[in-house]
Amino acid sequence: EQGRGNVRSVRNAILANGYEIEDITSPEQIDEAKAIVFPGVGSYGSAMKVLQEQGYDEPLRKYLSKRDRPFLGICLGMQTLFESSDENNEQHGN
Repeated sequence: EQGRGNVRSVRNAILANGYEIEDITSPEQIDEAKAIVFPGVGSYGSAMKVLQEQGYDEPLRKYLSKRDRPFLGICLGMQTLFESSDENNEQHGN
């Protein structure tokens, strides 16, 4: 993220409404999150590759399977929930 687009807009909206943001910087933090807001800009294939290589895909899958805490995926953040994308059929998702 380059400080623009939907990521910056979402951060500004959350902060403007009096909420705090804690960036997830390791896969272990996903299980501890009270809620996840996942905005994103970019290519589905590239994003899934990074999530998988850095070990975020399985903890995210586990978080979502519990269905006991909120998740808001915006743009690329929502696309990462799918098994694949027409944008890049070779890359598998969650």
